Amino acid sequence: MAINENSTDNNRLEELGGSDFEIADGQPNIKGWKVKDVSGNKIGEVQELIFDKVSRKVLYIVMDLDANEVNSSSKNVLLPIGLATLHESDDEVIIAELASRQVYRLPEYEKGNITPATESAIRNTFSGLAAAVAAGATSYESHPEGFYEHEHFNQKRFYGNRWNTNQ
Repeated sequence: MAINENSTDNNRLEELGGSDFEIADGQPNIKGWKVKDVSGNKIGEVQELIFDKVSRKVLYIVMDLDANEVNSSSKNVLLPIGLATLHESDDEVIIAELASRQVYRLPEYEKGNITPATESAIRNTFSGLAAAVAAGATSYESHPEGFYEHEHFNQKRFYGNRWNTNQ
């Protein structure tokens, strides 16, 4: 049975805060960390983490995106974890240059409202298909098999040198 594109039924994703789960031993709690681009410019701050209740893996960073000349007001957005890395020594999250320009096109995150269509829009923002989706050129009702195996959700890339090898 297909999932309605606006439905959150059967959603495996949940905010870490307020759940019965916690950060794995040996991994840093990045809530409150600054999010910067590769040039060191502050883009926002980590507000929360979204994880998959089945795989118990963090998939998204809820980022409070700062207001600037591109973004007239601050908003919370979901950033796939594989598009960022932890700074080797500083408590900062670094976003690659290309991704740092695209985060301003991301849809605003509404707590408890992550649908397959929202996740598709996020992925398409980073793959150059955002305009087609915004124009209604595609319909998206459910994720294909292996959706979360994409590089956008690569935890080893995110944790980098801070990866706990006991995982």
